[in-house]
Amino acid sequence: MAYPFDCISDFMFFETALEQADVILVPGGSQPQLMERAAELYHRGFAPYILPSGGSTLKVTTTEWEYLRDIGIQLGVPSEAILKEDTATDT
Repeated sequence: MAYPFDCISDFMFFETALEQADVILVPGGSQPQLMERAAELYHRGFAPYILPSGGSTLKVTTTEWEYLRDIGIQLGVPSEAILKEDTATDT
């Protein structure tokens, strides 16, 4: 082991094979990358729904859910495929 904490990185950063799912969960946030990836997986047929999560924060002018929903719609995900959870907070 080159560095004493490599074992932590090995534990935290791993990849698993993608499988079919009922829903793709997108944790709330103000960065678009997770929703962009969720939209890609949706279009590839991995799940029929995307569930972005997130309430109001100082980082976006709407709720995180609305911010992420809008990104999904811009990327061609139908609004009826985007489930709603807009009450989660980081506290």
